[in-house]
Amino acid sequence: MASLLSACSDAGARARNAPAPLTDFDALSFEQSACLFDCPVFQVEIFSDGRVRHSGPAFERTGGPHESRIDGRGLAQIAKALRAARVDEMRDSYQDGNDGCESIMTDVSTLSLYVSRDQGRQNKSVVLYVGCLGPTVPTARINALIKAVDQVTGTGVLLEQRKQAPRAAIQNGIQAI
Repeated sequence: MASLLSACSDAGARARNAPAPLTDFDALSFEQSACLFDCPVFQVEIFSDGRVRHSGPAFERTGGPHESRIDGRGLAQIAKALRAARVDEMRDSYQDGNDGCESIMTDVSTLSLYVSRDQGRQNKSVVLYVGCLGPTVPTARINALIKAVDQVTGTGVLLEQRKQAPRAAIQNGIQAI
C-alpha cells in the first residue's frame, strides 16, 4: 500500500515540475482583407511550436508563402500580448452599429483574428472592420496585439519586402508575376 501511495505522490511531483507551456494557444492567426487604398492582403499564422507562416496574395504574387520559426521567448511575448488583449472578452464581430460602431469609415480593410486552444476545442474569432469606430470597439487592444506579433514575427518588414519585389523586378527588366 505504501508503494502505491508513493507512486501517486511521485506522479504529482512530476506533473508539478513539468515545464509550463510557452503559450496558452495552439494557433493564432490574423488575416487582413483588401481596402480601397494600398492595404496588403495577407495572413500570418503562429503555432505553439514556434512555426510562423505568412501567406495570402501579398505573398503569392511574390514567391509564395514565407515560413520561419520563433523561439520560446518570442512565443512567450505573443502569449503575454494575447492575454493582455483580453480577446476572450471581445465580441465576435465589430462591423456595424449593432456591434458598437458609432461611426463607420468606408473603404478600409477587415481584420480577422483567430485563436485555437485545446486542440481546436476552444476557439475564438474576432472580425474587426477597421473603419468601425466607437468607445466599445477594442481597436487599441487589437492594435497592441498586432504590434507585439509584428515585433516578434517581422510581418511588417516581410510585407514591405514583398511589396518592393515587383517594383525591383520591373526596374531590373524582369517581368513581374
